[in-house]
Amino acid sequence: MKSCTQWNVKTSVSLTALLGSLIVCAQLASIALRGRTICLNQGCRVVESLTLVSPLYFNLVGLAYFQVVFWLFRRWDSRSPLAVDLPGIVLLAGISVEGVLLGYQFFVVRTFCSYCLLILAVVVLLNAFAGRQQLVTGTAIVFGIILMFSLLRFGSSITLSRIQGLDAGTYAVKASSNSSTKIYIIFSSDCPHCQNVIRAVDNCSTYSFHLNPIEQIESINVSDIKRTPSYSPEINAMLLPLLGIKQVPLMIVRNANGFTIIEGEKDILQYIQFR
Repeated sequence: MKSCTQWNVKTSVSLTALLGSLIVCAQLASIALRGRTICLNQGCRVVESLTLVSPLYFNLVGLAYFQVVFWLFRRWDSRSPLAVDLPGIVLLAGISVEGVLLGYQFFVVRTFCSYCLLILAVVVLLNAFAGRQQLVTGTAIVFGIILMFSLLRFGSSITLSRIQGLDAGTYAVKASSNSSTKIYIIFSSDCPHCQNVIRAVDNCSTYSFHLNPIEQIESINVSDIKRTPSYSPEINAMLLPLLGIKQVPLMIVRNANGFTIIEGEKDILQYIQFR
């Protein structure tokens, strides 16, 4: 009976790890063929915009992890002279990482990545198939991580992270070789004040402008722009409440000294036309 149970554990964990590998491989194929990840909601784009490395490397690490679990459970002998439960430690390492990502999405980004949640589900299944004690230990670790996230204050870091991720919300760029200053124009296509700002941008060659709409648009009346391959307007829309701002247009000036936030048509036009 014991050998049968052990075989069932190895088989269940190995098959689940193989499933995780196939999911990650599908994501890697999407990145290679389409240049972007498969995403069931816009939360994925928001999370991706706030990472220091590209989704390609994240998924390569994920694939490596699932393969390590797969081969470890297929080859590991419980009678090994090692004093540690290496497969169990590897599974706990995975659920710890997923716990940190879950806490980051809930408390910092304040939006969820559906793909990340799918990978979390696979990692939880791995620990569940490895036994009740393994699952209880993993759950305790995740609970501890979430508890610590809930006790920390992220207000300023949330805003800074969102501003730093604005490139992922850029529809098009009007570049300038005269200045290293980046200006993000957050606007709506049906806002007349925004259209006045857009016309000023069209006539200005002093700065490099990033045009960030808060909704999907098909075109914009600005010359000499370069369209980005993809963009997520949700990133721009979600920044407004974080800044305590309820209307557009909004301009964010980014240079070597940091960020400057300018609200309203009048002040934005004054900055663009007279500086």
